[in-house]
Amino acid sequence: MTLIELQKILGDRIRIAVNEDMSLEDRKQETELSMTISSLAKQMINNADIVLRTNKLVAEGTIKNSTIERMIG
Repeated sequence: MTLIELQKILGDRIRIAVNEDMSLEDRKQETELSMTISSLAKQMINNADIVLRTNKLVAEGTIKNSTIERMIG
């Protein structure tokens, strides 16, 4: 999943959260699902940040053959 796809999903979840046409019980269930999605999204964003930071350090020559570089690939 790309970050752009993730952004769309998060936008959809926000629209569901503010949908006043849904019953309170349905919104509660949707909110629980949204919280799970939000947690996963945060981890995806953190992972992308690690990759970007590692690529930057590799490009700068700051790290060579480090553990993080091997983990990222």
